[in-house]
This record gives sequence, structure tokens and C-alpha cells, in this order.
Amino acid sequence: MRRPSIAWRLAIGLTIMTALLWLGATAIAGLVMQRELDSAYDQLLEQAAYRILPLAMHRIREPGEDDELRIGGLNSNEDDEYFAYYVVRGTGAVVIRAEDVPDSIVARTVPDGFSASDGRRVFALTDSRSGYRIVVLEHTEHRAAALTQSLGGLLWPLLALIPLIVIGIWYAIGLAMRPVAAMSRDIAARDRRNLTPLNLEGQPVELAPIAEAVADLLERLRSALAAERAFAASSAHELRTPIAGALAQVQQLAIELGSLPEAHRLREVEAALRHLAQLSEKLLQLSRLEAGFARSDRAMDLAPILQLVARDFQSSAHYQNRVAYEDKSAGTLRGSIDIDAFAIAIRNLVENALVHGASDGPVAITAEPGNVVRVVNGGPIVPAGLLETIAEPFARGATSAKGTGLGLSIVRTIMEQTGGTLVLHSPATGRADGFEAILTLA
Repeated sequence: MRRPSIAWRLAIGLTIMTALLWLGATAIAGLVMQRELDSAYDQLLEQAAYRILPLAMHRIREPGEDDELRIGGLNSNEDDEYFAYYVVRGTGAVVIRAEDVPDSIVARTVPDGFSASDGRRVFALTDSRSGYRIVVLEHTEHRAAALTQSLGGLLWPLLALIPLIVIGIWYAIGLAMRPVAAMSRDIAARDRRNLTPLNLEGQPVELAPIAEAVADLLERLRSALAAERAFAASSAHELRTPIAGALAQVQQLAIELGSLPEAHRLREVEAALRHLAQLSEKLLQLSRLEAGFARSDRAMDLAPILQLVARDFQSSAHYQNRVAYEDKSAGTLRGSIDIDAFAIAIRNLVENALVHGASDGPVAITAEPGNVVRVVNGGPIVPAGLLETIAEPFARGATSAKGTGLGLSIVRTIMEQTGGTLVLHSPATGRADGFEAILTLA
């Protein structure tokens, strides 16, 4: 289900509120304009009456009582004519009349001042000395058209500005939400391998309590993981010592028994203790990995560590002359990985190659440019289906060699924690058989 967006809700809500406020302001402006237009047009009617009546009286040349002088409109374009008028004598006879004055208005008695007749605004003025009377009537569509055009001038920009308003509000919200996005990215970057404090500097007032609460939670989590790591380290020491002591006692007892029939049972007990020691060592490594110790906050020079692990195997009496090391990286082997975790990963790969590879076959360790380490051994081809699952915990191939089934799983976990990759090939690259493990360090 799509999650609701606060930014989208704000953008829509603010746009609607802006449009409503604009419409409200337009309505208020329309009322004010209507009042001002009515006042202005009424003044025009009144001024026209006062100016036209003397001119009309001057034009009259003593016609008969029933004579009527018809005149055309005030403007040659009828659409631009604003008002019309007619003049009557004191007796009520029309002496001057514009052609566009309706008969229905002429036939009525219009009072002096402003009034309305047939939907038209009318102003009547009587000269007290001569008795002549002028009636000026307005074409009211001009007044309505002026108001409509004025309101249109306010409303049409709103339709054009709505998209710009939406874009502007969305951009403003995006700017305002940047601290939220930054804090979200900062929190998303935290995991069990990265529990550094959040950046609380410059946080807005609304986000500061959330940032402080998350920082406090990370601090408590870091303390819990530190306690777990300390427990794992202490457990490793406590388990190694009694197992090593028991193994030493069994070996001493086997020497004392010599070739007695009971000696073979001691050898079985010794093998079981060795397997227990290996299993406890792997389980403690997994425990430490669960605490997230593999990642380092800075890039480490790993070439000396790789050389040291290889030399350790080369000097072992059991694996002597089986491990070959070659450095092709030109001293560029670096990665954001704890040196102890890197040594554990390489040791597990080499042990896996020595135990499960060809009997007495060589194991090649190669450091290459691009932070790549290859461990290659001979032996039968591992099926493709098994190759996909062999790095799972306690997964083992079709082999009679003794092992815990945790070595490759530990290596893969270390690579996942440090952002690197573990790739397995069988047969090895450039060979018809064998097994190859490729580490690419971040």
C-alpha cells in the first residue's frame, strides 16, 4: 500500500487554501469595485445632465408645442455609447430626443434625481427658470461589463498561477523538509556495524527531540553490543583453557598407556576434544561477528596481515610446504575491515582449502590489484547446486574430511558486514578442477 506523503498533503492543502483566499479577496474586491463604479457612473450621468441641458436649451428655436427634434447617438459606434437623453418642456412635450431612447421611458413621468426604469439607471434634472427638463439614461450593460472585466482580471491570473503556486509550494516544502531527509539518511546509515552518534547540530526545533531520542537509543545499543563483545571475548578465553587442559591430559595419558589396548579409545577422545575445540572456536567467531566487530571506521593496510597469516601456515609442521603466497597488489591491499576479522576470514579460507582440497595438494594465496584476494586449491569439482549453498552455516559438501561446516559461513558474514563480497568458483579459474574463493574488499 502506498504511504501517504506529508509534503503532498501540505502542497494540496496550501494550494486549495491559497485559491480560496484569492476567491474571497476577489469577492471583497468585487463588492468594493461595484460600489465605486456605481458612484463613478452616477457622477457621469449627473455631470452629463448639467452640461447637456444648457446646450439643448440653446439649440431649441421656438418650435411648436408638438414639434420634436430627433438626434442621433453621441458616438458613431453604438457599442461605445454610454448614455442617451431627452429634453421636455414644462408642459411635458418632448423637444429633443435621442433615437435610442425607449418609448416606454419617454411615456413615463420620471422624478428628479436618480431612479431606475426598465432596468436602466436614470437621472432627471429640471431647470427652475425655463421649466425645461432633461432625462439622462444609462446603457447599464457598460456598468456590468466594466465590473465583469475587472473581476475577470483578478480571476484569470489565479487559473494561470495555480500550477506555479503548486510548484512554488512544493519547492518550499522540499526546502523545509531537507533536515528531515538528512536525518532519515543519517539514521538509515546506522546499523550494528555503524553506531556513531547522530549529527545533532543545526537540527530544527521540531526535529531536535527526535534526533536526541535516536542518539540516546544508539548509545544504549552501542553499550549493549560492547557488553556482548566483552562476554564473547571472555567466553573464548574461558572455553579455550579447559578444553586445551583436557586435551593435554588426554595426550599425556595416551603417552603413559603406550600400546595398551585402551590407547585407541584415548585417541578417539583426543579427536573429539580437537573437534570440540575447533567448533567452540568457530562458534565464538560467529558470536563476535553477531556483535558486529568486523567493520573498521578507517581503511587498513592488509598486506602485512595477509603475509603474516600465510607465513603462519607455512611454518606449521602439519601444513609445511603446502601454502604458497604471492603479492601482486603492489602494496595497495586496503579495506575498511578490522585486522582481526580479516585474519579470521583468510585463515578460514586456507583451512577450508587444506582440509577439503586435494590431499597434500598446494594452496595458493594471491593478493591482486583492486583489493582482491584469491585462495585456490586442487581437488574434485563442487557441483553448481552445492556451490550456491555451501556458504550457509553447517553446510558441507560430499567429503569425509573433518570440519565444522562454519568456515565459509564466517567468511561470508565478515564480507557482508564490511561491504565486501565472497565469490566461489569450481573449477578454479583457468583450471579443470579445484576450488577458488575470491574476496573483494570494500
